[in-house]
Amino acid sequence: MTSRFDALRRRDFRLYWVGFVVSVFGQQMQWMVEGWLIYQLSGSAFLLGVNGAAQFIPSTALTLFGGALADKFDQRRLLIAVQLLFIAVLGTLAAVGILGLMTAWHVIAGGFVLSAIGSFEGPARQAMFPHLVPREAMPSAVALNAMIHPVTRAVAPVAGGLVSAFALDYSGSASVAGGVVFGLTALAVGVYAAMLLRVRLPAVARSRSRSVLADMGAAVRYISGERVFAFLIGTAYYNATFGISVSVLFPVFAKDVLGVGPEGLGLMWAATGVGSVTGVFIASGMTSPRQQRTLLTGGPAAMGAFMLGFALSQQYWLSLGLLFAVGAGASTLNVAVQTNLQMLVANEFRGRVMGVWSMVHTSVRPLGELQFGGVAWLLSAPLSVMIGASALLAFALGYGWRSKQMRRLRDLRETAGDK
Repeated sequence: MTSRFDALRRRDFRLYWVGFVVSVFGQQMQWMVEGWLIYQLSGSAFLLGVNGAAQFIPSTALTLFGGALADKFDQRRLLIAVQLLFIAVLGTLAAVGILGLMTAWHVIAGGFVLSAIGSFEGPARQAMFPHLVPREAMPSAVALNAMIHPVTRAVAPVAGGLVSAFALDYSGSASVAGGVVFGLTALAVGVYAAMLLRVRLPAVARSRSRSVLADMGAAVRYISGERVFAFLIGTAYYNATFGISVSVLFPVFAKDVLGVGPEGLGLMWAATGVGSVTGVFIASGMTSPRQQRTLLTGGPAAMGAFMLGFALSQQYWLSLGLLFAVGAGASTLNVAVQTNLQMLVANEFRGRVMGVWSMVHTSVRPLGELQFGGVAWLLSAPLSVMIGASALLAFALGYGWRSKQMRRLRDLRETAGDK
């Protein structure tokens, strides 16, 4: 049995992982301040949903194309180029904010461009990191990769909230506070780019097709030909749309329901992050197919149940505890989906398949944010969360645990070498 941290013994994975941790730390601050800025500058829950839609459109349209490029070209070089583009956009937002010119629409436009660039980052990263470790260390690499977002979410939003509050007190301007956070995020992405320059990527079999469109079509046929991939990706889609997208309403709950400022909002993000870290540790020790099936059903069911509690709570500290549990349920499902996909997918299709996963796990998330924001605008934020929670429970208990594809995981994992 390999250690949960076995992948970190490999130099190149360690360089990639440390750089990505720093980058995501900055991005978590950025994501927290985006929602706070939009609501602070506009007072509109609907614009929070619009921001989600603005990020959904380019990411959905481009992610499969990004996956095809990741299978065709050197993923390390592609990742470095993407980081440089991130830095350019974040630097521009930082300058606009510090000059006091930021509006909600600047934030939304920046999110649109960053989402388009990110469509090429996710597939390339997901296709690259499995090649930095031997197969026996793959579960460790997947768990460590899945741990990055929840670990940073436990700390970075708090740091972002403190930085925003300090800059707001000093300048009296939400625009300046947001600009400072965007600038720090650009620096964090620069650290990641520097680490990637030192990574040595081994020779990898590339797609030999001359047409990117043909590669995209082959990926669709590959996924549809093995229905368990469609089941796993569909489960991730449902979780993203009706579960983790609920974070778009955190600024509304913080200000209108729980009565806290940016520091309190940061702690709400941190609570989900600490819960997610806990979930990753739980899931990384449950690697057998039977245990994986439990995670794939139990994760969304737990999310739905605790989201219902959060929607009804008006006590700040109780809400933090419920968000901790929501984060734990989300990450157990996330680790299970990623582990099974990475173990089962063929190397030559890895970028495209993981690109589709990235699209539904991250890129489609803004669609869920639009749904949560729109319902909150029409009805209320608590009712919006209750509807999402009910949808998760219906999926997990009414479909997931009864699925034939869930029962097939054991045979497929054994065929792939997971005895």
